[in-house]
Amino acid sequence: VKQSIEEHRLKDLEKDKKINDLMSALEEAKRKMQQGSQQTQGEVLELDLEDLLRKTFPQDLIEPIGKGVEGADIRQVVKSPRGFACGVILWESKQTKAWTDKWLTKLKDDLRAEKADVPVIVTTALPKEMKLPMEERDRVWVCVYDLVIPLACLLRKNILDLGYQKAISNQRVEK
Repeated sequence: VKQSIEEHRLKDLEKDKKINDLMSALEEAKRKMQQGSQQTQGEVLELDLEDLLRKTFPQDLIEPIGKGVEGADIRQVVKSPRGFACGVILWESKQTKAWTDKWLTKLKDDLRAEKADVPVIVTTALPKEMKLPMEERDRVWVCVYDLVIPLACLLRKNILDLGYQKAISNQRVEK
């Protein structure tokens, strides 16, 4: 009788361990699924931004910056009506619950590495101090998704105007 009681006790312990292991595995799977879901949401925003820029500015070169490659998400080479490259806008998209200032530093580093002209962060989480949905912070433009096209139009106009002025200066020097 003692032996059968001991066997039964060991089987109960084994069953309890299996249940605990399954619960732990389930929690881990839930955590991974949620993390993957956040990553997927970020990728969806990035792809949507790329598509929006490509459709709105078909004359420009809109290039995604590859996964695992250091840098922003999208490079927009602004082209003049005659097809001359006038400047580059770097786009970084963030779909997250909280803002972090380190994004500004990282994007400015990317800007230098790319030899680009204008950095922009499109985000669902604005800095707490930001009073408007589109502002320049530490020489980086920050805006909500709804203002991407108005901001892009303004930035492109400035880049195109500068390109035009450079072209006129170069023609004067040549003459």
